[in-house]
Amino acid sequence: MADHGTTAKTAGLKKSFSEFFELKDLVGRVKEDADIINRLNLKVGGHDEIGKQYHTQVDEGTKNLHDLIAKIGSTMLSVGENGEVLADTLDRADDDSHTIANGF
Repeated sequence: MADHGTTAKTAGLKKSFSEFFELKDLVGRVKEDADIINRLNLKVGGHDEIGKQYHTQVDEGTKNLHDLIAKIGSTMLSVGENGEVLADTLDRADDDSHTIANGF
């Protein structure tokens, strides 16, 4: 079998997909900030009647935001990982096609 190489096209794919790992890290930092906001929100809202009304209005939204940020982070990781696998598969297919073509 031919040496596994990287074609110009898949090199660009690998670079593009590697950026999803950077996005995942960025989303991770946003999640850390959102966690701080959520902790502070639980403290400052209070537990009296006004605090209960506040939490009724705000808590679900902050939970939904937290869940959304977590989902975005896991999606960025998945796209990055699967993109790398795709680029590697295309490289192997290119290698195999050259091996087959040179065999005839």
